[in-house]
Amino acid sequence: MGTVFSQEFKDQIVELFRQGGRTFSDIGKEFDLSPTTVSNWVRIADRQEGRAARGSRSEDVAQHQEIARLRRELAQKEEELEILGKALAFFARRKEQ
Repeated sequence: MGTVFSQEFKDQIVELFRQGGRTFSDIGKEFDLSPTTVSNWVRIADRQEGRAARGSRSEDVAQHQEIARLRRELAQKEEELEILGKALAFFARRKEQ
């Protein structure tokens, strides 16, 4: 079974990575850890702090509003395209007569 590290140690490793300029491998070599372990600790810390793939609550709301606006705009453009297609078919039939 692997070594169990204290949460304080894990937090220190995560903080070292966040300070920048060092890779998972660099930190892993210095503290005799695998780069994957360091990466996992950083990912877990990010998730616990709400950083992973999510912005702040206001950013989430703004993104949802933008998505809703774009969906409405897309629906309107699709409707316009359908109307134009029907008009084209109408005039093509009329020209044939």
